[in-house]
Amino acid sequence: MNRPGPWKIIVWILPLALLAWAGCSKEEEEEVLPEVSFSFDLPALAIAVDSAQVAAPSGVVFGFDGSAALGQALTANGFGTGQLVGVGLNKARLYFSDPVGSYYNALQSVTVRMAVGDGQPVTVASLDSVPDGAQALVLGLMDVDVAAMLRSNDARLVVRMEFDGPVPPVTGHSLVLGAQAVVLP
Repeated sequence: MNRPGPWKIIVWILPLALLAWAGCSKEEEEEVLPEVSFSFDLPALAIAVDSAQVAAPSGVVFGFDGSAALGQALTANGFGTGQLVGVGLNKARLYFSDPVGSYYNALQSVTVRMAVGDGQPVTVASLDSVPDGAQALVLGLMDVDVAAMLRSNDARLVVRMEFDGPVPPVTGHSLVLGAQAVVLP
């Protein structure tokens, strides 16, 4: 009588046993919703800078309310504030506006920080080496979630500049920030 050898039994039975075991032990998986992201611009902030004050260690503090822009961007894209996962900056540009035709030649570095209320400011953008002849600066961005700062109507921006040459006592600038929101559908 021909009986299958032990190896033939293992070859046929083992895969079937593994399939049955995998099917029985499979746990229900939670449905994972993919995150969705979209970009939006914050209102440009016109800032008049006293060169002595902005060079001080504390910089110049400006009130900032990004909550309206965040709310409008969420609504325009069909989302609510409860679906917001996080917000990061994706653009930070500084433009010279007054005196017209001026350059950032005397500027060595610029740092932009954000905070809510009396909280400690967090650096969100900076540029350490400003090129001569620039009338507009593209600042480097930090990987910081600014959602809490944009939700608050008590947020503030702190701008600090270091100079390596003479500058007019008061200058005008425009700070343009853009953001990318991440939401759950």
